[in-house]
Amino acid sequence: MKYLNSREVSDILGVNISTLKRWTDNGTISCHKTAGGHRKFTMQNVRDYYKENKKASKNEEVALEKFEHKKIYELIKKGGYTELAHKLANSSIESDESTVKTIISGSYMNNINVEALFDKIVDPASMIVEKALHENYLSHEEAFISRKIITRATESLNNNKPNGSYNGKSALCVNFEDNLPDLGVVMSEVILRHKGYNVYNTGSHAKLGDLDKVINNKKVDLIVFYLCNMQCCMSVVGDNITKTADMVASIYKTANKLNVDVIFGGLGIELLPNISNTIKKTFVTFEDLSQLV
Repeated sequence: MKYLNSREVSDILGVNISTLKRWTDNGTISCHKTAGGHRKFTMQNVRDYYKENKKASKNEEVALEKFEHKKIYELIKKGGYTELAHKLANSSIESDESTVKTIISGSYMNNINVEALFDKIVDPASMIVEKALHENYLSHEEAFISRKIITRATESLNNNKPNGSYNGKSALCVNFEDNLPDLGVVMSEVILRHKGYNVYNTGSHAKLGDLDKVINNKKVDLIVFYLCNMQCCMSVVGDNITKTADMVASIYKTANKLNVDVIFGGLGIELLPNISNTIKKTFVTFEDLSQLV
């Protein structure tokens, strides 16, 4: 799990370390204390602090003078989703990981819900990158790099397992063997964790093998697919499209046999022959996924 130290959190909150220490002692903000007495914080700890202290943002201006990203935090507080999406896309294209992390983590810690973060900032940013690829402004390699940078920042939202109150269920998030970008499945994982699921993620290039054994050993209650229809998705081009459709059909058959629920996300389902009419629970937005689970 990735932790923030006291200096990082005091900068974010705009208070000195002695004040932060007092706040951890009196329960104003939660933290984890190591055996050596060091305070470690998760993004969820900061998020919960802002949720419980609605006027806390007045402290931010002190800290933000130390950051190059003051404009980003101002946009977050104003709900400037469109401009944030463009900044996220441009920063990922420029391989500016610091700004990408600031937009995603900053939005999360300032209590923008994950559904809005994905539907109004991250997904639109991905569409901007896709448009740049279509217009030959980016090469395929540059688009892969851009999406991977965004994916790494998004994965950090999975630090707590699960992020919400555990609902007693486990989910398996499936990416496809020929599908390199896995941002959609990572965002699906974040949503599920915030809904209380314990989540297993197959990652990219996964060969699932004996799925019956995986489902039984991991006590899986839900399988979530995600397949986009972008140029970078190798699962829906050439001969791979039939292979992907066969994989989905096989997994769906196994899930039905074992009484496991299945949800399919992304527009890629429309490209798979004989699949779109088979799976009943589908989603395009992450708000839709949140409602389904």
